[in-house]
Order: sequence, then structure tokens, then C-alpha cells
Amino acid sequence: MEIRIIYISEINYECYFCGNCWKIVYEGKTTNINMNNFHGYPFYIIFEHIETVSKQLTMLINKNNILLSDIFSIELILKDIIDHYQDYWLNLCLYFIIKMECLNSNIIQLLITAKNNKKFSQELRHKIRKVILLNN
Repeated sequence: MEIRIIYISEINYECYFCGNCWKIVYEGKTTNINMNNFHGYPFYIIFEHIETVSKQLTMLINKNNILLSDIFSIELILKDIIDHYQDYWLNLCLYFIIKMECLNSNIIQLLITAKNNKKFSQELRHKIRKVILLNN
């Protein structure tokens, strides 16, 4: 079963959920991402289009009465961002997590690993601490 979960018309970006994999169509290229060999970078672009994406995801979640985690692996994307020390994307991802109200214990554990890592900017580490403290 293939479900289009994200469509950003201004950049011609589509994200399909296929059960055990995702299909990303962007700039005329199709990228298939298997759950066993995960790379989160094709998803990063959604964080720059949070208003469009959040509306689409919220509508899909409400219509199908499902959880965001059932269709979108924010935890794997967050782990990928943290593993590759991506300040810019982590900052946007935090905003996405807050906006979509998907903070859970697994995400908090990932954020705890990042909050003391000096490879991230001090400003970002403080933001992570704030998110953890406000939602603890």
C-alpha cells in the first residue's frame, strides 16, 4: 500500500509511505528508503516547509485516526540528524516535533544525547534543554 503523506507543490516534493519503506520524489528523482537501511536526509526538506507539511500530516492523522509515528518515523530522522551533527536541521526538527506534538520518551532520550554534545552550538543545546525541561 502506497500513501502520499507529504506534497510540497512549490518545490515539487512528494513523500509516500509504503509500509516498510518510503518513496521520495524530488527534482525528478525517486529515492526509495528502506527501514533497514535508513537515511533521513531526503526528509530534511520538510522542516523548511513546516506550515504546509504540518497541515497535511494533521489532516491525514485526523482523517485516518492514526498516530504520526504510525506513518512518519521522526525518531529515525532525528537520530540521523543528531548522528551527523546537523545544527541547522536539528533546530528545524525541534520546531517540527513541538508543532506536531510528537515528543515522546524515545525522542527525549535522543535529545538528551545531543544536549551535552559540544559539536552542537550552545544556543541549540540550550533550546534542547528547554524542550526537555518543559516536557518532562
